[in-house]
Amino acid sequence: MTREDAFYYECLMAIGISDEYDEWLDSSLESESPLSDITLDLVSCRSDVNKTISILYDYRMDQATDESVVCDRLRQFFQKAYHSNRMDKEKVVSFMYSLASHVGDPGDFDLTIWGSMYYFDYYYALVNDGILALEKVDSAFFAYLDNGTAIDSQKLWESNIRSTLWERIKWHFTK
Repeated sequence: MTREDAFYYECLMAIGISDEYDEWLDSSLESESPLSDITLDLVSCRSDVNKTISILYDYRMDQATDESVVCDRLRQFFQKAYHSNRMDKEKVVSFMYSLASHVGDPGDFDLTIWGSMYYFDYYYALVNDGILALEKVDSAFFAYLDNGTAIDSQKLWESNIRSTLWERIKWHFTK
């Protein structure tokens, strides 16, 4: 198991998704001979999710972890889940926010890596409040989900500010 694998499974388990981890552990039990230390540790706590998360966290903390690899792997997980209809858009957005929150606060994590996952929840809330256009946020969401294109917050706001300003100008001259 690589440190990135440990972080990936830790993140999924932190939001209640353990299927892939369970498959990995079963496969490791069948293929490893002798069992690695990490596999032995994980087998000993198989039924305790919190202990498993703690062991995965401890395992990955003794060496550097490439968070961009983990984030992209998680994005691909959500892409597959969405396109196979296992999750709807709202659930994907909610899980992505939960994952980014698990990693830390926006001041604590690298926004270029985790920012899109963290902020889509916020932007969809602004859509529900009528502040941002659904088409723009959906476009940014699917560009991220399907291609890994980071959200461009400035574009979302610029187009909204222009249309709001235009509406105000039209209203002023038609009254």
